Amino acid sequence: LHTRAQASGFCLQSHSKVAPQCIQSSNCNSNEMMQHRHCLRRNKVLLLLILFSALPSLTCGYANNNKNDGPKPLMRAWMCSGKTQRDMVDKLAQAGIVKSPINKAALLRVDRKNYVLGTQIDSAHQDSPLPIGYGQTISAPHMHAHVLEDLLPPLLKASKDKPGELLKVLDVGCGSGYLTAVFGRMVESKENRRKSSPLNEGKVYGIDVVPELVQMSKTNVMKEDGDLLDSGTVKFMLRDGWKGYPEAAPFNAIHVGAAAATFPEQLMIQLAPGGVMVVPVGPDGGIQYLYRVERVGERGDIVGVDETKGFQEDDYKVYRVLGVRYVPLVQKD
Repeated sequence: LHTRAQASGFCLQSHSKVAPQCIQSSNCNSNEMMQHRHCLRRNKVLLLLILFSALPSLTCGYANNNKNDGPKPLMRAWMCSGKTQRDMVDKLAQAGIVKSPINKAALLRVDRKNYVLGTQIDSAHQDSPLPIGYGQTISAPHMHAHVLEDLLPPLLKASKDKPGELLKVLDVGCGSGYLTAVFGRMVESKENRRKSSPLNEGKVYGIDVVPELVQMSKTNVMKEDGDLLDSGTVKFMLRDGWKGYPEAAPFNAIHVGAAAATFPEQLMIQLAPGGVMVVPVGPDGGIQYLYRVERVGERGDIVGVDETKGFQEDDYKVYRVLGVRYVPLVQKD
């Protein structure tokens, strides 16, 4: 904004010179006061113009900006609310947030209304986070869609490299169970999804440190997605998110639904080679970013395979994706 202000002739220099004199002294002449008032009025107008010119860049972060894709409807993340699940998902797709037909199909099969509190049902398809109790929230739909797009590539690669081998997904901080169920629809039996889907069948593990949320997840899934539990595709457990679920490691994909104060190494070593973890990192109430952590090496521990080498930082590539605001990842004492 400072650069834009200077380019627009914003009265930064005049304001800094005139204002202190008029604040500290009662001897400012009328010309100086008139100049100061004129500058302030001009500043207010220019500030409004600058802010409005900056607005598209602040709100179109999830819009399709690839010029090579040709013209597409401009749909901002905050405009992706809908009246129904399909309406909401269609808008996320129009916005270029949901790109893959695999992710779209899974999102269409899991209705968000089943995973919010009864008092929030009217807002279930709003593109915003909602409280689910116990100091936790269900993330905004555009954030879930973004996570799915980041975690689909390693699942596709693992399916191509090892056809027929079960995929494994860990959802840390499963909350109300929504995203865990969506992952379940992605890797459920091919008899229940498009047989043309290139993804192997798999298992999804949702863990949370809050017992009531684990039970809430099970209850919510049973409303319309109970077959995921019956088939064993999805399993919910009470676990410390910082420690993950080593009994089922290594995982092809890990999603962390709450902000870790530091990078959780115990989760990183539970990634399979080629696996990806999406995790928000940053202090509670401070600056947080969503990171994509890719496992590119096998020099260090791979939980479930070899746990004798310790943690090796060179095994991972870390990419900062975008700024976020999440509740903290709770750690058991």
